[in-house]
Order: sequence, then C-alpha cells, then structure tokens
Amino acid sequence: MSAMRPLRDQRPQNFQELKQFIAEGRIFLPAQVEQVARRMLEQPDMIAFESAAAVAKNCGVSQTTVMRLSSLLGIGSYRGLKKLCASYVRERSKGISHPH
Repeated sequence: MSAMRPLRDQRPQNFQELKQFIAEGRIFLPAQVEQVARRMLEQPDMIAFESAAAVAKNCGVSQTTVMRLSSLLGIGSYRGLKKLCASYVRERSKGISHPH
C-alpha cells in the first residue's frame, strides 16, 4: 500500500463526501499534506478564497504540498479543490441564513 495513493477510482463529489472518505480512512495522506487537509476541514473558506501560496503560508508548508493535496484527493487541481470548498461554503451559508 503506497502512502501517496491518490483517489482515482472514487474521487469525492462534495465536501461532505470528502470528510467521510477521510474519517473512514479511505484516504491516507503524508503528514504535511494531512496538516493542510485538517485545516481545510476546519476552515473550508480558507481554501475556497485563498491562493495555494496563501494556504501554504497559513499552514506552514510549501505550495507544492498544498497542490499535492488536490492530487491525492483525486481532484486533480487546486482549482478543483477550491471549487469543492466554495460550493460547501455557499451551501453552509444558505443553511445559516435560512434556519430550519
């Protein structure tokens, strides 16, 4: 089993699915990449609205590490990761403005 195993067959379709994949251990990430992933799960708006360079600085890792996260998640590009996070942030904000 490779530590750098990307999710090619089953890439997460949304943020909730991404959280589930990580929680179930279906994604194994190297330590620094996992550090970025944890911050992403805590603060998806950081990924949604910041550049890869800004995220790297905030997480204390290289920009390459941030880009690697997208690849390992099977998303392919940082732009795709931003889109996934932005969609989640939008949905979450709708829930806040329209309580059940």
